[in-house]
Order: sequence, then structure tokens, then C-alpha cells
Amino acid sequence: MKNIARKILIIILLLTGIINCNASTNTFDRNELDNYGVRKEWKITDKNRSNVLRTPAVDATEKIYDYAELLSDEEEQNVKEKIDEFIEKTKMDLVIVTADFTYSNDTENEDYAADFYDYNDFGMDFENNSGVLLLRNANSLDPYYDMYTFGDAQLYFDQIRYDNILDDIYDLIHTGSYVPAFSKFIEKTQEYILLGKPKEMEIYYVDKNGYLKKDPTAYRIPWVILIIISSVITLIIILILINKNKMVKKAQQADQYLEKESINITNRKDIFIRSHTTSYTESSSSSGGGGSHSGSSGGGHSSGGGRHG
Repeated sequence: MKNIARKILIIILLLTGIINCNASTNTFDRNELDNYGVRKEWKITDKNRSNVLRTPAVDATEKIYDYAELLSDEEEQNVKEKIDEFIEKTKMDLVIVTADFTYSNDTENEDYAADFYDYNDFGMDFENNSGVLLLRNANSLDPYYDMYTFGDAQLYFDQIRYDNILDDIYDLIHTGSYVPAFSKFIEKTQEYILLGKPKEMEIYYVDKNGYLKKDPTAYRIPWVILIIISSVITLIIILILINKNKMVKKAQQADQYLEKESINITNRKDIFIRSHTTSYTESSSSSGGGGSHSGSSGGGHSSGGGRHG
């Protein structure tokens, strides 16, 4: 009997080990970790402690956290390889999180994403904790997705770039084609970072807390000089026109203005044929293109604005 019991115990332990090895996301108890598992320089206070404790503590090397179970293990591995290539080429982090929770405001999705990035070890191998996070909330009542940038990654995305990426993957996300959607997201994000900063973002830098700030040494347009020059040019043009006007003989009758043989009136009408519009719902929580939002950690980040669907 003892031998049978021992064999059963061994089988249970082996099965448990297999289950743990195949688990897509390892989550740890923050109460058992030093400083609740927060290794970044964020201060944990009475105001944000609850945010810390309800944020999953994860292994930051996994990169894909599929809580909504949208991917198979094989699909996760496929996407993970693309993320590893992205990190190697851009020297920034990239994280994909899927979740399934109800919310009443888009900022709840943003808070979840920011806390997930800030209170785990993402971006710690790079300056200013730089990286990108894609959140897909697959809640059936109101599915949602958005991208969030942290650290120097914010400098590579103005609103046009955010919109291009989120719009390009909309149909794939909406139809549940997640591997192509995530792959395309990684590809487009990498493409823009390697392309360099858009002009609009060249006057910004990221401070030690992750906020976008305008560079005080950046070139400023000499508006006063431009106004003076444009005023002088306008005055010269006006004087020329006035002078020409004095030289023109005024007509005494209206028919002198007309070339009667040149008038040709035809019948004309507009016919509306058809129109077709493909639409999605965009949230109003965008902070792209020159502004950072604050997470509960006190650190800054930017976002693309989000899409419902």
C-alpha cells in the first residue's frame, strides 16, 4: 500500500510539474516579495499600495502575459521570437498583455497597463525604463486595445504614428486574428523606432520620472521677426495694388465688363451615387504627440488613444 501511495504521489508531483512548465504566465504573490516585488525607484505609499498589490507580479523575461487565453503555447512562442528580435534591434522593451475585465472608463485600461509596466521589471535593462506595452482587454461587453509607451519610447511616436499602428491592426484584432495582429504591431512599432523621431518630437526629452518635457535649448521660431517681415511685404503689395488701381480707367456701364459672345450657360445637376464607410470607436484618452500621463507610481507614460472593438 505504501508503494502504491508513493507512486500516486510521484505521478501527482510530475503532473503538477508539467502543468507549471506549460503555464503561459507565472504570477507571484507580492506579499511574499521584497518591497512587494517593485524594484524600480517608485515610492510605495498609502495611496498606491492597493494598486501595487492588485497588479500581477510576473517574470519580466516572458514578455507575453495571456490572461485572456487568446494564444496557444506554440503561438506565444512564435510571437515571443519576434519580440526578442525587436528588443535586440531597438534596445527597448516590448510587452503584450491580454486581459478580460469589465470597466466603466477607458482610463481603467490605461491604469492597468501603466501599473503592469511600472510595478514589474520591464525596461530596466534600458535607459529611462524605455519600452512599449500593448494591452488587449478581450471583455465581451466592450473589447478594447491600446498601446502605451514608456521612457524614451515616447519620443518616437506622435499621434500620427500611434493612429497608423492602431488602425493597421484593427481588423485583425477585431476578428480575433491575434498572431497576425501582434506580429504586425511589433513590426510597425519597430519600423517607426528605427526610422527615428518624428519632427514634432525633436523638441522633447524624457526626465528621470518618465515624463515628456520640452527642451529649453531647442530651436525656437523668431515670431517677432517673421511678423515684421510679413507686415512689410504685405504693405508693399498693398501699395503696388493701389498704384495699379489708379491707372485703370473705370467703366461707365455694366455691359462694358462683359464679353457677350463668351457666355455659355448649360444645365447642371449633382447626382449622389453611393458612399461606404468603415469605422471604429476611438477613445478620447490619447496622450500621444507631446504629453505624458501619470501612473499611480508617479511615473509618466504616453498612449495612442485606444480603440473599441
